[in-house]
Amino acid sequence: MYNAMASFESQGSKGSTRLHLDMADAVNVMLYAANTPDGKPGSAAWDLFRAEDSPKLRKFLKRKFKGQYQHDPIHSQQFYLDSQLRQELYEEYGVMSYRVYQKPGEAVFIPAGCAHQVRETS
Repeated sequence: MYNAMASFESQGSKGSTRLHLDMADAVNVMLYAANTPDGKPGSAAWDLFRAEDSPKLRKFLKRKFKGQYQHDPIHSQQFYLDSQLRQELYEEYGVMSYRVYQKPGEAVFIPAGCAHQVRETS
């Protein structure tokens, strides 16, 4: 079981689950999300990256966050790519995330080796 607090999308966001990748396939099922302050149902915004884009993603992270991590910048789980950073990644390396919105009762499949991050929107 995993609990997460809501986070924002703007510059400096830490997300609720920072960028990382898993060595095995995973399925995440959302059981509950609190409503947003305006009363709308809460959700999670997933950013999934293609496994084959990992070398470019690492290159971007190494350049952008030089010295702020140990070993591998994706496995360090220290960074959340907010909308501005994702735009830079796309403009500089042609790498984009695939945004998936998950609501309670829905499942998200994450293929092995695909970097991903999550932001709760409640």
